[in-house]
Amino acid sequence: MFPIPGQVLHPLIAILLLQLTAGHPFISLMGPSQRVIPEISEPFNCTAGPFSSEDFNITWFKNSDEHPASAQYLVADNKGNYSITSKAWVTLTRDDVLSQITCEVAHGDLDEPLRMTMNLSQMLYIIPSLNITKSSETHHHQHQKVNLTCHVSHFYPSHLKLIWMKNGHKILEEFPEVTSNLDGTYSLEHMLLEEATLDGCEFACWVVQGDQVPVKAVINVQASSKNNGRMSTERISGNLEGPQQRFEPGTSIQLTYTLSRLRKNHVVVTCLKNNHKLPKPQTKFLPIGDTYNVTSTVSVPLTKDDVFSFVHCKVKQNSTLIFQKNISLSQYLRVPPAVTVSHSPVSSGLVAITCHVQRFYPDNVHLTWLEDCHILKGTEDPIFKNTDGSYTKKSSQLVNTSVQGPERVFTCRVQQEKQPTIQASLILPTALHTIHKSIRSSDSCPLSEEQLVNFFLHCLGCLLALLVISLALQKINTMRSHAAEDLFIKSSPMPMSLRVLLNLISSKFSVSVLIFRSLIHLDFSLVHGKR
Repeated sequence: MFPIPGQVLHPLIAILLLQLTAGHPFISLMGPSQRVIPEISEPFNCTAGPFSSEDFNITWFKNSDEHPASAQYLVADNKGNYSITSKAWVTLTRDDVLSQITCEVAHGDLDEPLRMTMNLSQMLYIIPSLNITKSSETHHHQHQKVNLTCHVSHFYPSHLKLIWMKNGHKILEEFPEVTSNLDGTYSLEHMLLEEATLDGCEFACWVVQGDQVPVKAVINVQASSKNNGRMSTERISGNLEGPQQRFEPGTSIQLTYTLSRLRKNHVVVTCLKNNHKLPKPQTKFLPIGDTYNVTSTVSVPLTKDDVFSFVHCKVKQNSTLIFQKNISLSQYLRVPPAVTVSHSPVSSGLVAITCHVQRFYPDNVHLTWLEDCHILKGTEDPIFKNTDGSYTKKSSQLVNTSVQGPERVFTCRVQQEKQPTIQASLILPTALHTIHKSIRSSDSCPLSEEQLVNFFLHCLGCLLALLVISLALQKINTMRSHAAEDLFIKSSPMPMSLRVLLNLISSKFSVSVLIFRSLIHLDFSLVHGKR
């Protein structure tokens, strides 16, 4: 297995613990550095050592059930001692408040296995469910009082802040007492006594839990009256819904708001996306007896950042808020992934190729590796949730680059729902060391055809030059013999300078003949091979 970002830290921790424990066996267990919400996979790392050999046996348990490990890293110091680090991915759930993760290490040096346990509640944020109920209306002359109760159920940890708001203005902020549930979570109920008016009021209960996104519940309260011609909100029914399929960023969807049993046909529907006003909805009225049904349609543009976005629609009649509803845009959004393939050397002859599937939503994607159209099986990391609500995924392959052959094409193909596949490819060229071998050829290797041709032409040129020299020497010898005869006839002595010149020419001729014979022998050896 090859290292991924963050894994370099584990051997360093093991080495540090080896030094701090002065050679005594130890075990440590580390989890996420901050709390996460359920359905997220988080890594846990168990480190143990020092031991005298590599004969380790590491077992993970979630509660009493054995849990699979995903990777192990071995570290040796300069004294021949070994330590081991094992990683396990755990998918947290809402039921894990009372759960534990345990790492057990067995070795021949130990009388009994080393064990360490961690409570999963240390890593959990469980978001509460909220709703508001109304009860016991009381009448005081022209005023009506109503008891509102905010029910905050099954959250963890226990510390949170509760805020009451009326028509968008904060009226109360508290850190209320909580009660424990059998599953380890907490719940609370908080009551508020407020006045209900004929114009109606919107009450909201907000819960702020650590650094999580605040959650809220909303209720509309309107005083009842028999003679004012108005209608209580309890008789009005409404619904807000969108399309039955998902759409990609850059498109617009149609949200439809329907209301029934309205006494009057004069209503104003307003819709906001993340508190920003949308274009005016198209509203239609359909009379049903003495009431009206209202259908209102609004166009909402989608962007890739709309995973956490919502649309809030409200209906007013004669400036009185009679109905409102929120709807999340994530159920209508599909963000296609960005797919890239990278590679990095692992060791001599091994390369890790990684497929990066980034910024997609929802998380149901299927990844396939291909090598020259043949399906491969790769190792996939758990899906990671980004801070913007999108997801990221990686899958890796180890490739042996020492194999001789043509360049290889690796393709990562990603299928999201029933959409067309998105893919990226990487071309690995022929192994580099084969190129180096051809460059570093030894002296015993035969010459190439081009080198042989050049050498033959060079020898031919030398041969022509030697022929010219030979003819010239023959002419000089003839002249020398004539000169000797004349000198002999005249019986006069030969000048010393002429004698030296003739001797030099004669010696050069002998050397040239030897060189010519050597070149012919070398050419014959190169053509027919060394004997």
